Amino acid sequence: MSTAAPITAAAPEVARFLQTFGFEHRTTMNVLRAIPADQLGFRPHERNMTAGELAWHIATAQLHIAQCVALGRFELRLFTAAPAPATIEEIVAGCESQYQQTCEALAPLTSEHLQQKIEMPGGHRLPASALMWSGVLFHQIHHRGQLSIYIRMMGGKVPSIYGPSGDSA
Repeated sequence: MSTAAPITAAAPEVARFLQTFGFEHRTTMNVLRAIPADQLGFRPHERNMTAGELAWHIATAQLHIAQCVALGRFELRLFTAAPAPATIEEIVAGCESQYQQTCEALAPLTSEHLQQKIEMPGGHRLPASALMWSGVLFHQIHHRGQLSIYIRMMGGKVPSIYGPSGDSA
């Protein structure tokens, strides 16, 4: 008789998430590649991140949040990222690597795990599934939209996101 723990299948919700995340990742990569290479220091306002910092935040935050989902708790220490790389090529490569690691962190999660509540800063609690969708995916989409405005302000060409842009039509 085996004493090994039963193997649980990954949650169908995770499969749906990873499919959607993959689609959105390709769009995010197109937006990152559209940043004018000589404009990483662009900052539309003193309180905003530079284009390079924002692009690196998009690249790295996905994994930090996914690690919190996988751990089942919010860990602020996971949100320390190295400074933004000096080139758009390095940012794009970093985003691709972070995407792969994010998928690996989330892929084995079960339905039971996704139902667990995670205490967030400020004391409210979210189901792990809500943090997965809002923290990993919607957060990236939000900042990708912000970055598309930066690209327009820098004189770059905004790629198609959910349909043709004024530059791709």
